[in-house]
Amino acid sequence: MRRITAMTVAVVALAILAGQASAQAQPPESEPDSPNYRIDRFTAELIGDLLDTLGLRYSIGEGRFGQPAITVDGSHDVDAAVPDIDRFEVQFFGCDGDGRCDEMSLVSRYQPEQPTSLTTVNRFNQGTRFTTAYTGNEGDLILSMDLSAVGGIGRQATLVMIAIYVYNMESFAQAIGYS
Repeated sequence: MRRITAMTVAVVALAILAGQASAQAQPPESEPDSPNYRIDRFTAELIGDLLDTLGLRYSIGEGRFGQPAITVDGSHDVDAAVPDIDRFEVQFFGCDGDGRCDEMSLVSRYQPEQPTSLTTVNRFNQGTRFTTAYTGNEGDLILSMDLSAVGGIGRQATLVMIAIYVYNMESFAQAIGYS
């Protein structure tokens, strides 16, 4: 797990540094692979490219209502002895017929062996930004983050938010005694 955290923090730091350098060198209108590229609609392929950058394995599929969906299976370089805590789903919303979507949610589910108190979940929520933890209908614990492309969001900002989510997944797993 520490390998995941170190990798995530390193990628975020590199993305920020690359973005600062490229922001000075590139005009606002940039290529899709540029950190300055403005995303107006999310696509599964674009998010897949960002997951590749973070070293995460994933598969692209279709959701219940025909919208794109991504299942993230974890890191490429995870030690087999370490529990997989970096599995999550990317769900897309407000999609057109071409698979371009206004919003997406990153969602992971946990079923710890011991019950987790709501006090623990609430403390986690108070101590973190951008993600929300809650109890699901079937007693499982859920961690989620919503992102919107309405009005535009930078490619770099999207990468950083996904990296923050992965980092918060590990923090949440530790908080509930899952790791």
